[in-house]
Amino acid sequence: MKLSCKTAIYLILTIIVSCFSGAAFAKTTLTALTVWNEENYQTRGLQLMAKRVSELTGGELELRVEFGGTLGYKGPELLRAVGDGQLDIAEMVATNVAGDAPVLGLRTLPMMMADWEEVALFDKLAKPYYDAVCEKRNQHLLVISPWPFGGLWANKEVKALADMKGLKLRAYDRNGALFATAVGAQGLNVPYAEAYTGLATGLIDSVITSSISVREGRFYEVCKFHMPIAFATATSITTINKASWEKLTAEQQEALETASAEAQEFLWEEVKKVVAENDQFCYDNGVTLVPVSTEFHDELVKASESVAKDWLESNKDAKDAIALYNEFMDSKKK
Repeated sequence: MKLSCKTAIYLILTIIVSCFSGAAFAKTTLTALTVWNEENYQTRGLQLMAKRVSELTGGELELRVEFGGTLGYKGPELLRAVGDGQLDIAEMVATNVAGDAPVLGLRTLPMMMADWEEVALFDKLAKPYYDAVCEKRNQHLLVISPWPFGGLWANKEVKALADMKGLKLRAYDRNGALFATAVGAQGLNVPYAEAYTGLATGLIDSVITSSISVREGRFYEVCKFHMPIAFATATSITTINKASWEKLTAEQQEALETASAEAQEFLWEEVKKVVAENDQFCYDNGVTLVPVSTEFHDELVKASESVAKDWLESNKDAKDAIALYNEFMDSKKK
Protein backbone atom coordinates (compact mmCIF):
# COMPACT_ATOMS: atom_id res chain seq x y z
CA MET A 1 0.00 0.00 0.00
CA LYS A 2 2.80 2.41 0.91
CA LEU A 3 4.57 1.51 -2.30
CA SER A 4 1.47 2.29 -4.26
CA CYS A 5 1.12 5.68 -2.58
CA LYS A 6 4.74 6.53 -3.28
CA THR A 7 4.30 5.45 -6.86
CA ALA A 8 1.17 7.54 -7.20
CA ILE A 9 2.86 10.59 -5.69
CA TYR A 10 5.84 10.10 -7.99
CA LEU A 11 3.56 9.90 -11.02
CA ILE A 12 1.67 13.02 -9.97
CA LEU A 13 4.90 14.94 -9.43
CA THR A 14 6.20 13.74 -12.78
CA ILE A 15 3.07 15.00 -14.51
CA ILE A 16 3.25 18.37 -12.71
CA VAL A 17 6.93 18.84 -13.58
CA SER A 18 6.23 17.82 -17.15
CA CYS A 19 3.43 20.37 -17.43
CA PHE A 20 5.53 23.19 -16.01
CA SER A 21 8.49 22.16 -18.17
CA GLY A 22 6.33 22.22 -21.28
CA ALA A 23 5.03 25.69 -20.39
CA ALA A 24 8.54 26.97 -19.73
CA PHE A 25 9.75 25.85 -23.13
CA ALA A 26 6.63 26.73 -25.11
CA LYS A 27 7.76 28.26 -28.40
CA THR A 28 6.09 31.07 -30.31
CA THR A 29 6.74 31.16 -34.05
CA LEU A 30 5.89 34.21 -36.16
CA THR A 31 6.04 34.47 -39.94
CA ALA A 32 8.23 37.31 -41.25
CA LEU A 33 8.06 38.14 -44.96
CA THR A 34 10.20 40.08 -47.40
CA VAL A 35 9.57 40.04 -51.14
CA TRP A 36 13.29 40.25 -52.00
CA ASN A 37 15.52 37.30 -52.86
CA GLU A 38 17.76 35.59 -50.34
CA GLU A 39 20.87 37.52 -51.40
CA ASN A 40 19.31 40.96 -50.96
CA TYR A 41 20.66 42.83 -47.93
CA GLN A 42 17.11 43.57 -46.73
CA THR A 43 16.45 39.82 -46.58
CA ARG A 44 19.72 39.30 -44.73
CA GLY A 45 18.69 41.98 -42.25
CA LEU A 46 15.44 40.14 -41.55
CA GLN A 47 17.34 36.87 -41.15
CA LEU A 48 19.68 38.56 -38.68
CA MET A 49 16.67 39.76 -36.70
CA ALA A 50 15.33 36.20 -36.59
CA LYS A 51 18.69 34.78 -35.48
CA ARG A 52 19.16 37.34 -32.72
CA VAL A 53 15.64 37.12 -31.29
CA SER A 54 15.99 33.35 -31.09
CA GLU A 55 19.30 33.74 -29.25
CA LEU A 56 17.93 36.40 -26.90
CA THR A 57 14.87 34.32 -25.95
CA GLY A 58 16.58 30.94 -25.81
CA GLY A 59 14.42 29.76 -28.68
CA GLU A 60 11.13 30.76 -27.06
CA LEU A 61 10.44 33.24 -29.89
CA GLU A 62 11.25 32.22 -33.44
CA LEU A 63 10.76 34.14 -36.70
CA ARG A 64 10.19 32.00 -39.77
CA VAL A 65 11.61 34.19 -42.55
CA GLU A 66 9.93 33.85 -45.94
CA PHE A 67 11.41 35.66 -48.93
CA GLY A 68 10.69 36.19 -52.60
CA GLY A 69 7.29 35.14 -53.85
CA THR A 70 6.87 32.15 -51.54
CA LEU A 71 3.64 33.42 -49.95
CA GLY A 72 2.22 35.14 -53.01
CA TYR A 73 2.12 38.68 -51.62
CA LYS A 74 3.26 41.73 -53.60
CA GLY A 75 4.90 44.84 -52.17
CA PRO A 76 1.90 47.20 -52.26
CA GLU A 77 -0.22 44.63 -50.36
CA LEU A 78 2.00 44.28 -47.32
CA LEU A 79 0.86 47.15 -45.09
CA ARG A 80 -2.72 45.93 -45.24
CA ALA A 81 -1.72 42.27 -44.98
CA VAL A 82 0.08 42.90 -41.70
CA GLY A 83 -2.70 45.14 -40.42
CA ASP A 84 -5.34 42.51 -41.24
CA GLY A 85 -3.31 39.80 -39.51
CA GLN A 86 -2.64 37.81 -42.67
CA LEU A 87 1.06 38.20 -41.86
CA ASP A 88 2.76 38.59 -38.49
CA ILE A 89 5.74 40.62 -39.72
CA ALA A 90 6.73 42.11 -43.09
CA GLU A 91 9.46 44.31 -44.53
CA MET A 92 8.01 46.67 -47.13
CA VAL A 93 9.22 49.59 -49.26
CA ALA A 94 7.42 52.59 -47.79
CA THR A 95 6.67 54.23 -51.13
CA ASN A 96 4.97 51.04 -52.33
CA VAL A 97 2.38 51.36 -49.56
CA ALA A 98 2.17 55.16 -49.55
CA GLY A 99 -1.25 55.02 -51.19
CA ASP A 100 -2.51 54.13 -47.73
CA ALA A 101 -0.44 56.85 -46.05
CA PRO A 102 1.16 59.65 -48.15
CA VAL A 103 3.68 60.48 -45.42
CA LEU A 104 5.42 57.21 -46.31
CA GLY A 105 6.12 58.56 -49.80
CA LEU A 106 7.64 61.88 -48.74
CA ARG A 107 11.19 60.57 -48.41
CA THR A 108 11.59 60.08 -52.17
CA LEU A 109 11.10 63.70 -53.21
CA PRO A 110 14.02 64.50 -55.54
CA MET A 111 17.12 66.25 -54.22
CA MET A 112 15.68 66.61 -50.70
CA MET A 113 18.57 64.81 -48.98
CA ALA A 114 22.19 65.21 -49.95
CA ASP A 115 23.92 62.49 -47.94
CA TRP A 116 23.50 59.72 -45.36
CA GLU A 117 23.69 62.21 -42.50
CA GLU A 118 20.58 63.95 -43.78
CA VAL A 119 18.88 60.59 -44.34
CA ALA A 120 19.54 59.72 -40.69
CA LEU A 121 18.08 63.08 -39.63
CA PHE A 122 14.97 62.50 -41.72
CA ASP A 123 14.43 59.01 -40.33
CA LYS A 124 14.78 60.28 -36.77
CA LEU A 125 12.15 62.95 -37.39
CA ALA A 126 9.95 60.57 -39.36
CA LYS A 127 9.73 57.83 -36.73
CA PRO A 128 6.87 59.36 -34.68
CA TYR A 129 4.90 59.89 -37.90
CA TYR A 130 5.55 56.30 -39.03
CA ASP A 131 4.61 55.07 -35.54
CA ALA A 132 1.28 56.88 -35.89
CA VAL A 133 0.67 55.31 -39.31
CA CYS A 134 1.37 51.86 -37.89
CA GLU A 135 -0.82 52.43 -34.82
CA LYS A 136 -3.73 53.50 -37.01
CA ARG A 137 -3.28 50.41 -39.16
CA ASN A 138 -3.12 47.87 -36.34
CA GLN A 139 0.63 47.30 -36.25
CA HIS A 140 3.83 48.18 -34.43
CA LEU A 141 6.94 49.59 -36.14
CA LEU A 142 10.14 47.59 -35.69
CA VAL A 143 12.70 48.84 -38.25
CA ILE A 144 13.30 51.77 -40.61
CA SER A 145 15.96 50.75 -43.14
CA PRO A 146 17.52 52.68 -46.04
CA TRP A 147 17.82 51.97 -49.75
CA PRO A 148 20.63 53.42 -51.90
CA PHE A 149 20.57 56.89 -53.39
CA GLY A 150 19.70 57.10 -57.06
CA GLY A 151 22.42 58.47 -59.30
CA LEU A 152 22.33 59.70 -62.89
CA TRP A 153 23.71 57.20 -65.42
CA ALA A 154 23.99 58.55 -68.96
CA ASN A 155 25.74 58.04 -72.28
CA LYS A 156 27.48 61.41 -71.93
CA GLU A 157 29.13 63.41 -69.15
CA VAL A 158 26.71 65.68 -67.30
CA LYS A 159 28.48 68.37 -65.28
CA ALA A 160 25.95 71.21 -65.19
CA LEU A 161 22.24 71.82 -65.47
CA ALA A 162 22.72 72.91 -69.08
CA ASP A 163 24.01 69.40 -69.88
CA MET A 164 20.67 67.93 -68.78
CA LYS A 165 18.83 69.67 -71.60
CA GLY A 166 17.61 67.22 -74.20
CA LEU A 167 18.44 64.07 -72.21
CA LYS A 168 15.95 61.26 -72.84
CA LEU A 169 15.61 60.24 -69.23
CA ARG A 170 13.77 57.18 -67.96
CA ALA A 171 11.17 58.47 -65.50
CA TYR A 172 9.46 55.69 -63.55
CA ASP A 173 6.96 57.86 -61.62
CA ARG A 174 5.32 61.29 -61.56
CA ASN A 175 8.09 62.87 -59.51
CA GLY A 176 10.68 61.61 -61.98
CA ALA A 177 8.74 62.98 -64.94
CA LEU A 178 8.32 66.38 -63.27
CA PHE A 179 12.02 66.42 -62.39
CA ALA A 180 12.94 65.69 -66.01
CA THR A 181 10.81 68.62 -67.16
CA ALA A 182 12.26 70.89 -64.48
CA VAL A 183 15.84 70.24 -65.62
CA GLY A 184 15.09 70.45 -69.35
CA ALA A 185 15.20 66.72 -70.04
CA GLN A 186 12.55 64.55 -71.66
CA GLY A 187 11.00 62.11 -69.21
CA LEU A 188 10.03 58.78 -70.78
CA ASN A 189 8.08 56.06 -69.00
CA VAL A 190 10.11 52.93 -69.75
CA PRO A 191 9.65 49.79 -67.60
CA TYR A 192 12.79 48.57 -65.86
CA ALA A 193 12.72 45.32 -67.85
CA GLU A 194 12.90 47.32 -71.10
CA ALA A 195 15.47 49.88 -69.97
CA TYR A 196 18.50 47.95 -71.28
CA THR A 197 17.01 47.74 -74.77
CA GLY A 198 15.96 51.37 -74.56
CA LEU A 199 19.51 52.43 -73.70
CA ALA A 200 21.01 50.19 -76.39
CA THR A 201 18.71 51.50 -79.14
CA GLY A 202 18.72 55.16 -78.10
CA LEU A 203 15.08 55.28 -77.09
CA ILE A 204 16.48 56.63 -73.82
CA ASP A 205 20.01 57.78 -73.08
CA SER A 206 19.93 58.07 -69.30
CA VAL A 207 18.44 56.58 -66.14
CA ILE A 208 18.28 57.56 -62.49
CA THR A 209 18.85 54.55 -60.28
CA SER A 210 21.40 52.91 -57.98
CA SER A 211 24.43 50.90 -59.03
CA ILE A 212 22.66 47.80 -57.72
CA SER A 213 20.03 48.12 -60.46
CA VAL A 214 22.67 49.12 -63.01
CA ARG A 215 24.59 45.95 -62.26
CA GLU A 216 21.53 43.69 -62.19
CA GLY A 217 20.19 45.18 -65.42
CA ARG A 218 23.63 45.24 -67.09
CA PHE A 219 23.11 48.92 -67.89
CA TYR A 220 26.85 49.44 -67.52
CA GLU A 221 27.23 47.87 -70.97
CA VAL A 222 25.22 50.65 -72.64
CA CYS A 223 25.45 53.60 -70.23
CA LYS A 224 29.00 54.74 -69.63
CA PHE A 225 28.93 57.73 -67.27
CA HIS A 226 27.86 57.91 -63.63
CA MET A 227 26.99 61.19 -61.92
CA PRO A 228 26.21 60.48 -58.22
CA ILE A 229 23.68 63.31 -57.83
CA ALA A 230 21.96 61.79 -54.76
CA PHE A 231 18.59 62.11 -56.46
CA ALA A 232 16.55 60.39 -53.75
CA THR A 233 16.59 57.37 -51.48
CA ALA A 234 13.68 55.14 -50.60
CA THR A 235 13.14 53.47 -47.25
CA SER A 236 11.75 50.18 -46.02
CA ILE A 237 9.77 49.70 -42.84
CA THR A 238 9.37 46.43 -40.98
CA THR A 239 6.21 46.11 -38.93
CA ILE A 240 4.47 43.51 -36.77
CA ASN A 241 0.72 42.95 -36.45
CA LYS A 242 -0.57 44.52 -33.22
CA ALA A 243 -2.26 41.33 -32.00
CA SER A 244 0.89 39.29 -32.72
CA TRP A 245 2.91 41.90 -30.79
CA GLU A 246 0.57 41.96 -27.80
CA LYS A 247 0.56 38.16 -27.50
CA LEU A 248 4.30 38.25 -26.76
CA THR A 249 5.54 38.43 -23.20
CA ALA A 250 7.25 41.61 -22.03
CA GLU A 251 10.58 39.79 -22.22
CA GLN A 252 9.90 38.63 -25.78
CA GLN A 253 8.87 42.13 -26.84
CA GLU A 254 12.09 43.52 -25.40
CA ALA A 255 14.12 40.86 -27.19
CA LEU A 256 12.38 41.60 -30.49
CA GLU A 257 13.02 45.33 -30.09
CA THR A 258 16.70 44.63 -29.36
CA ALA A 259 16.99 42.31 -32.36
CA SER A 260 15.23 44.90 -34.54
CA ALA A 261 17.63 47.65 -33.44
CA GLU A 262 20.61 45.41 -34.27
CA ALA A 263 19.11 44.56 -37.66
CA GLN A 264 18.56 48.26 -38.39
CA GLU A 265 22.17 49.05 -37.52
CA PHE A 266 23.33 46.21 -39.77
CA LEU A 267 21.19 47.45 -42.66
CA TRP A 268 22.60 50.97 -42.36
CA GLU A 269 26.15 49.71 -42.62
CA GLU A 270 25.35 47.08 -45.23
CA VAL A 271 23.67 49.44 -47.70
CA LYS A 272 26.85 51.52 -47.86
CA LYS A 273 28.96 48.42 -48.46
CA VAL A 274 26.62 47.12 -51.14
CA VAL A 275 26.59 50.47 -52.93
CA ALA A 276 30.39 50.75 -52.82
CA GLU A 277 30.82 47.22 -54.16
CA ASN A 278 28.36 47.73 -57.02
CA ASP A 279 29.74 51.17 -57.87
CA GLN A 280 33.20 49.65 -58.18
CA PHE A 281 31.89 46.78 -60.29
CA CYS A 282 30.42 49.27 -62.74
CA TYR A 283 33.65 51.29 -62.85
CA ASP A 284 35.63 48.12 -63.44
CA ASN A 285 33.34 47.36 -66.37
CA GLY A 286 33.80 50.56 -68.30
CA VAL A 287 31.70 53.17 -66.51
CA THR A 288 33.40 56.52 -65.79
CA LEU A 289 32.69 58.32 -62.53
CA VAL A 290 31.91 62.02 -63.06
CA PRO A 291 32.03 63.88 -59.72
CA VAL A 292 29.15 66.24 -59.01
CA SER A 293 30.23 69.77 -58.18
CA THR A 294 28.60 71.83 -55.46
CA GLU A 295 27.34 74.23 -58.14
CA PHE A 296 25.69 71.46 -60.16
CA HIS A 297 24.15 69.94 -57.05
CA ASP A 298 22.71 73.31 -56.02
CA GLU A 299 21.26 73.78 -59.51
CA LEU A 300 19.49 70.44 -59.26
CA VAL A 301 18.16 71.23 -55.78
CA LYS A 302 16.78 74.55 -57.03
CA ALA A 303 15.16 72.95 -60.07
CA SER A 304 13.57 70.28 -57.88
CA GLU A 305 11.71 72.80 -55.72
CA SER A 306 8.84 72.78 -58.22
CA VAL A 307 8.51 69.01 -57.85
CA ALA A 308 8.25 69.26 -54.08
CA LYS A 309 5.70 72.06 -54.43
CA ASP A 310 3.58 69.91 -56.75
CA TRP A 311 3.74 66.92 -54.37
CA LEU A 312 2.81 68.99 -51.33
CA GLU A 313 -0.10 70.56 -53.18
CA SER A 314 -1.30 67.16 -54.42
CA ASN A 315 -1.16 65.84 -50.84
CA LYS A 316 -2.37 68.96 -49.03
CA ASP A 317 -4.82 66.91 -46.98
CA ALA A 318 -1.96 64.77 -45.61
CA LYS A 319 -1.16 67.11 -42.74
CA ASP A 320 1.35 64.71 -41.21
CA ALA A 321 3.37 64.59 -44.44
CA ILE A 322 3.41 68.39 -44.73
CA ALA A 323 4.36 68.76 -41.07
CA LEU A 324 7.24 66.28 -41.46
CA TYR A 325 8.47 68.01 -44.62
CA ASN A 326 8.54 71.41 -42.92
CA GLU A 327 10.18 69.98 -39.80
CA PHE A 328 12.91 68.31 -41.84
CA MET A 329 13.61 71.32 -44.05
CA ASP A 330 13.83 73.58 -40.98
CA SER A 331 16.11 71.11 -39.16
CA LYS A 332 18.51 70.97 -42.11
CA LYS A 333 19.09 74.71 -41.86
CA LYS A 334 20.15 74.54 -38.19
